[in-house]
Amino acid sequence: MIYLDNAATTYPKPRDVVEAVSDCILRIGGNPGRGAHAASLRAAEAVYDARCEVADFLGVSDPASIIFTPNATFALNLAISCRVRCGDHILISDREHNAAFRPVVRLMETGIADYSVYSGSGDVLANIRKKETKRTSILICNPVSNVTGNYLPIREIAAYAKARGFYLILDGAQWIGHGAPDRDVVGLADAIAVPGHKALYGMQGSGFLYLKSAEGNAPFLLGGSGSDSANPDMPETLPERYEAGTLSTPAIVSLAAGIRFIRRFGVERISEREARLSNYARESMSRIKGVTLYGNETNGSPVLSFRVKDVPPEETARRLDRAGIAVRAGLHCAPLIHRALGTFPEGTVRASFGIFNTEDDVDALVSALSKQSNI
Repeated sequence: MIYLDNAATTYPKPRDVVEAVSDCILRIGGNPGRGAHAASLRAAEAVYDARCEVADFLGVSDPASIIFTPNATFALNLAISCRVRCGDHILISDREHNAAFRPVVRLMETGIADYSVYSGSGDVLANIRKKETKRTSILICNPVSNVTGNYLPIREIAAYAKARGFYLILDGAQWIGHGAPDRDVVGLADAIAVPGHKALYGMQGSGFLYLKSAEGNAPFLLGGSGSDSANPDMPETLPERYEAGTLSTPAIVSLAAGIRFIRRFGVERISEREARLSNYARESMSRIKGVTLYGNETNGSPVLSFRVKDVPPEETARRLDRAGIAVRAGLHCAPLIHRALGTFPEGTVRASFGIFNTEDDVDALVSALSKQSNI
C-alpha cells in the first residue's frame, strides 16, 4: 500500500516510537502520580521527561505549561471551554476544523457566547477587523488548512491578537512538526492544541495543549489529579488543573519518542522533503486533464486537495484504494472552507505526504489518476 493520508495520522510510525511504547508497557507499568512505589515513580519520570521534551521542542520555558490530552480535539475543547465567559464574542476563521468550530457553535446554541467567521483569503487582518466587536475576547486560528495546505499569515494574526488583547488559541494539527516551530508565534499564543499522532509521529491517543497560564481559566474535566486530594476543586497549578484521571503513559512516551525521532532526522530536512514532494505532486497533477487542484500556493505544505471531473471524491478515493493508494475523501471535518472553495457538500480528495513517502509514490498517484478507467 502507498499511504498518502498522513494528515489524518502518520503511517508507518518510526521504529523508535514502536520500541518506546513497547518498553513503556513492558517495563514502566505503573500509574504516574498515583503512588510512591517504583513502578509509579518510573511512570511519573517518563511523563515528566516527555513534558520537558515537548516544551523544549516548542521553545517554552516551563514544562508545566504542557497539558497532555488524548488528541488535539480534546485540547481545543479544553482551551475554548476553560476560557470562555458568558457574553463573550469569538472570532474563528473559515479554515477551522470541526474540533474548533463545533465547540464554538455549541457555546452560541447554549447562549454562553456568540461568534463570527472571518475569511482566511485576501487581507486576513482586514477581514478580522470587519468581524470583531467590542465584546470580542477570543480569536481562534488554524495556521495551516487541513484541506488546501494554505498558510494563514500567522505572525501578523498573532501580533494583532495580542495588540487587541484577544485570547489567542491556535490549532497546530497541520502546523507543529512540519519544520521547526515558529517560536515568535508560540510566544504570542495563549493556547496551542497539537495532536501527537500526526506530524510528531506518536501513536494515536496522544496529544497536548500548550497553555501559557491557568490564570482566569476554569477547570475542564474534574477528577483525581494525584495531588491535593482533600480539595473538592481541581488544583490551581499547571498541569494538574487540567489532567484529571489516569494519563496514558504509553501514548505520552510515544509522543516524546516521535519528537526525538524528528529531531534526529532533522526538522529542516523534514520541511525540505515535504516541500519537494508537495511541489512535485502539484506540478505533476496540474498536467492531468480533468483534475482540479485546490489551494493556490506552492508553499511546501504536504497537504494537497483535488477533484476529478465528473467523479465524486468518494468514488475517486475508492478507485485509488483498489489501486493500492490510500487517500482521504470528503469534507475532512472542515465544512467552512469547503463552502468557501465551492466544494461543499461533496468535498475533495486529499493526498498528504510524510517523511516516509517518495517521488515514486507521487508518480504512482499521477499514473492512477491519468488512467481513470483502470484505477
